[in-house]
Amino acid sequence: MRKWAILLLLAGLHGFGWTVQAASCPTPEEFVVAADALPATKAAIGRRALTILTLGGAATLGAPAQGTEYTYPSRLKARLAEALPGVTINMVVLAVPRQSGVDLDLKLSAELAATNPALVIWGAGASAAGRGDDLDTFIGSVTQAVGKIQSSGADLILMTLQYAPSVARVIDLPPYRSAVLQAGEMASVPVLDRYELMRFWSDTDFLDLDATAPETRVLVARKLYDCMAEILSKAIVDAVH
Repeated sequence: MRKWAILLLLAGLHGFGWTVQAASCPTPEEFVVAADALPATKAAIGRRALTILTLGGAATLGAPAQGTEYTYPSRLKARLAEALPGVTINMVVLAVPRQSGVDLDLKLSAELAATNPALVIWGAGASAAGRGDDLDTFIGSVTQAVGKIQSSGADLILMTLQYAPSVARVIDLPPYRSAVLQAGEMASVPVLDRYELMRFWSDTDFLDLDATAPETRVLVARKLYDCMAEILSKAIVDAVH
């Protein structure tokens, strides 16, 4: 059970006739991105070509879902393509599990230069929490990476680390969640609070994040990633409307 939970942790526009699918994943409150928070994304959509860089740990690769088509980046691409007809969506995945801040900085610099994304979506904190990294050091590395992303001209959406009950019993997750929220507030970038979303889904039995049956684990992972994609796609499209 703990292995599965740790895998989870580490692991349109109306004017143009664009629409967003109706929500099927319950949320305690709607994730809203301010209208002026995604200027590069809006400009890219206007050019009918949007490149998104998804940055995170093992969860970005979505191994528990057993299929790349079920990962959250793949599901986000599919949902945005449906919501934004006529716009080419290029989804770049940079998974950096268990990497140091220095390694992340080097890989991020190279990927920003190579792909020139309009939007970066970064789920930070899982590896740092697993290692028990010093919080000030973690906040510093996140702040540095945020500055690099913003200096490149890309928009940014941060995400807090993921939650699972069995992981929360053995790893102190809340300080790293708070650190990402703090970094987002300091940089004035939107933050999707995955930790609270997943805790809500667990507490309301919407998702069994500690499922043990293999078939159930796969189904839970696929639903989890699709829910994240649903919430992100709606927020992005609403923001550039």
